[in-house]
Order: sequence, then C-alpha cells, then structure tokens
Amino acid sequence: MAYVVKPFTKADLLPAMEIALSRHAEMRALESEVADLTERFETRKRIDRAKGELMKRLGLSEPEAFRWIQKTSMDRRLSMREVADAVVSGMSTPKH
Repeated sequence: MAYVVKPFTKADLLPAMEIALSRHAEMRALESEVADLTERFETRKRIDRAKGELMKRLGLSEPEAFRWIQKTSMDRRLSMREVADAVVSGMSTPKH
C-alpha cells in the first residue's frame, strides 16, 4: 500500500512503512464499518418484513407492529432480529 522508488535509502523505508501500516489500518476500519452496516441493513429488512406480516395477520398499524416486535424482544430477551425472524418463519404465533 506504499512504495519506494529506486534508488532508496534506509531513511526512505521508515516513512513508507508507516504509510503502509496507516493505510492498512484504514482499510481494516472500513471493512469493519461495511460489515456492521451490512448487518444493520439486513436486520432492518427482516424487521420491515416482520412488520408487514404482523400488519397483515393482526391488522396492526406500522408503528404498532414495530412496537410489538420491540416489546416482544424486551420481554423474551431476544434481539429484534430474532423476533422478526420468528414472526416471518411462523415459528411463534404472535399474540397481541
């Protein structure tokens, strides 16, 4: 991620290595951020799908469906994503 043009001296190596290490750290941070955003986006999609199911099955409004997922998540000590997955897969019968 850095290069040294020939001819170079020993003094040229340290700054090049520092730049390379810095760029590597930046890349790692960006990869981590992308992974986190991807995970959050996937969770959001699943929650939206579960809200739609609850709206259809229970006749809830969108805010009510979101609140149901949120409350169930807290009551059962599950993530909202786990609750949403259960709603969509039909593993648990939603109770209002």
